[in-house]
Amino acid sequence: MKTIIKLILIYYALQILASLAVTPFVMIYQYCTMGTFEPEAAQAIVTGPSFALSFVFIAYYLWKKGYLDDLRLFLLPLPAKWLAGSLLAGASLVLLEIYLSEWLDFPNWSENSLTGLQMNWLGLLSLVILGPIMEEVFHRGIVTRLLLRKYHPWKAIAVSGLIFAIVHLNPAQFVPAFTSGMFYAWLYYRTRSLWPGIVLHVLNNGFAAFMMQAYPEMEEDATLMDLMGQTGYVAALIGAVVIFIGSVWGLNRMLPAGVSLISKKEEEA
Repeated sequence: MKTIIKLILIYYALQILASLAVTPFVMIYQYCTMGTFEPEAAQAIVTGPSFALSFVFIAYYLWKKGYLDDLRLFLLPLPAKWLAGSLLAGASLVLLEIYLSEWLDFPNWSENSLTGLQMNWLGLLSLVILGPIMEEVFHRGIVTRLLLRKYHPWKAIAVSGLIFAIVHLNPAQFVPAFTSGMFYAWLYYRTRSLWPGIVLHVLNNGFAAFMMQAYPEMEEDATLMDLMGQTGYVAALIGAVVIFIGSVWGLNRMLPAGVSLISKKEEEA
């Protein structure tokens, strides 16, 4: 656990370093183009580049420390039916997480950052592609793998989900991050592949970005019920529950019991 805590602290430190490295250039750019400094506008501009640069720093650190040496073993192709089942379960889980988040109504401390990420193409790229890939490599490919070596699988999966929720530092994201973090960790444990988590994470962030762009009124306390109506809301909720339970049941029967073909290749390497 000490290794995991150390890695998380370094993860944060590199994000702060990236922000500090980008900020002076953004200030110069803002002054040259606007002739003045506007803190709110500067913050929005900084978010995307600093987010992207932080992942470069994190990837370099993990590579230099040897954490990425066997990454190829976790990116081998998977059977299409495994990915299809994962997508079905993951899509229904996203809907259930939205319902639960709206019901709990926790404060969103990262709203400005998420909005800032969508103000330019680099921010969107970081939010939808770079972020999910790096988070899956870090949280599933490294943190979950370390936990699985030390704890019983279910304990490792639960702790992995809890860590994933805590590192977001945002009450509004805690429950979705915890449930999705556990689900992605379970998929990693059963398939020994990062692909299910990466694909689902990309789709989840992409869906969130789309909803914020297409329905900006949702940022003003509008809910899914307001958008869908009560009948559609209840029908979608029931459908999501049924699909999630059915798809997880199917995945549980389909996937190896924690020892897949990929894990065997890993052992042979």
